[in-house]
Amino acid sequence: MADAELKKAFTELKTKSVETSARIKAVDGQIDQCRKRGKHAELTYMEVKQSGPDTNYYESIGRVFVLEPQDTILEQLQDRANKNRENIQKLENQKEYLNKNLKESENALRELVESKKTTLVK
Repeated sequence: MADAELKKAFTELKTKSVETSARIKAVDGQIDQCRKRGKHAELTYMEVKQSGPDTNYYESIGRVFVLEPQDTILEQLQDRANKNRENIQKLENQKEYLNKNLKESENALRELVESKKTTLVK
């Protein structure tokens, strides 16, 4: 009876550990995407800033391109970069939380194995 309960608990903890690891990998992928988008926005910002204000800038809206002033384009690019930085921070906090949960699951798994070993020895 106790062996079945230990086996069930072991399976649940192992499943939780695997799920948490998968979520951590997904968050890592999202962080990479946000970093790339942020870097793209920053590089585009620098290029637009270097070109003169008399240059025509067009923003894509669906299938239409709309003429926009340089200040508007720069402001939008800066907003994108800032939003990506905020998203990266949120995702890193989420990753930290998931890592903490993973370690707790692994510790619980170790304790379960140790308790099983001590019960088998007795």
